[in-house]
Amino acid sequence: MIVEDSSTFWIGLDDTDEREYGCTTHDFDSLLNHMAASGFQIEDPRLVRLWPFAPNRTRGNAALSACIVSKNMQELESSLDDWFNKRFSDFVPGSEDHSAQPVLLLTEEKLPEAMYWETVQGFVELSYRMSELCDFVHRIWSTPSGTAGLIGASAAIAWQGKNDFTWECTAWRQDSGARNVPEGLVLEMSNRFPSTILNRDPNAGRSLIAPRTPCPVLYGIRGESRQGVLDAHVFLQESGAEKSAGHRAHRTNQATDDHLVSVEFGVVNNTRIMRGGHVEINVGEILLSFSQGGDVNKLAQQLIPGDRIEWYGLHDFDGGIHLERLRLIEGERNKNRPNCRCGSRYKSQGTNQLLRCPSCGSEHKNMWLTEILSTDWKEPPPSYRRHLAKPLSRMGKSEG
Repeated sequence: MIVEDSSTFWIGLDDTDEREYGCTTHDFDSLLNHMAASGFQIEDPRLVRLWPFAPNRTRGNAALSACIVSKNMQELESSLDDWFNKRFSDFVPGSEDHSAQPVLLLTEEKLPEAMYWETVQGFVELSYRMSELCDFVHRIWSTPSGTAGLIGASAAIAWQGKNDFTWECTAWRQDSGARNVPEGLVLEMSNRFPSTILNRDPNAGRSLIAPRTPCPVLYGIRGESRQGVLDAHVFLQESGAEKSAGHRAHRTNQATDDHLVSVEFGVVNNTRIMRGGHVEINVGEILLSFSQGGDVNKLAQQLIPGDRIEWYGLHDFDGGIHLERLRLIEGERNKNRPNCRCGSRYKSQGTNQLLRCPSCGSEHKNMWLTEILSTDWKEPPPSYRRHLAKPLSRMGKSEG
């Protein structure tokens, strides 16, 4: 239990949702509304996406955090007690491979940023995170199902986002069934509010802001500024979209590439196009390009041995690298001997010998003519990018 008085504390919440229902963002909004009604000041609400290959991840694999200003520690703990116990009073652990293990975490200080980087770029054992937290004053609320949510809750508190961040205005609904967020309205919103990003997949001609699962989220509008996403939300609400039951703007690590360590380089040894159009690229390790990858997959299918490439990719548990961006640095194509003035093509006479024209007998220095190819960066279509993937339109952007 935290016993020392302070003015600033941090709370984190994770793993309150199951794979097919529920929503941690909705629960965190309920918690923050409860805290505000109790008189606490709330600062910097965050939505933090975590390592995409975490074995027990839920749909969006997101955790939430915020700063709470309070001078009365007992009142703060009492308010958190009240919300958690009411929310999970009838909680029954599920029997699925991944069943929710909700955790609410309170810390007296912002946790070291290393805890975030460990959690967004790789697998973290619960026991390891527990041991890390022993060095910090904290309190944990959990249910009999377990404490797996502690990993994400602590990472969300530890995230700073000094180098890069975006915003999301998340809106929730009261209704069930099909969401009323018209595609045409989302297109108009994108044009009216250019600071918003990743609203649509123009290739597929569909909106990306409304989920297709039975969760409480109505939509999530992402963008480069807090005011921009809030203004876009107001526009949708005033222009015929389904009325929301509530909304909140979060600072977020979405579209920042924080899950990727660095760009990598290599030379193609060989490629294998598999059934369905997936591609394996052997560069001494295996790069995986999936058929849904759009321009990334098209380029992967065109690579040949000897091509020099660079890529951003996510390493999986099996040692494969899932490509998120790909570029051909240099590749030789159309390799031929030069043509003679008579119109025939020169032929080789052997190693270190001059070339000879088979028609007129003239000779030429031994050489090859090749077309040198390169490409710009290729990325998957918006529909198949991870929440964390930075689109090419954001490359080089850094706020802080």
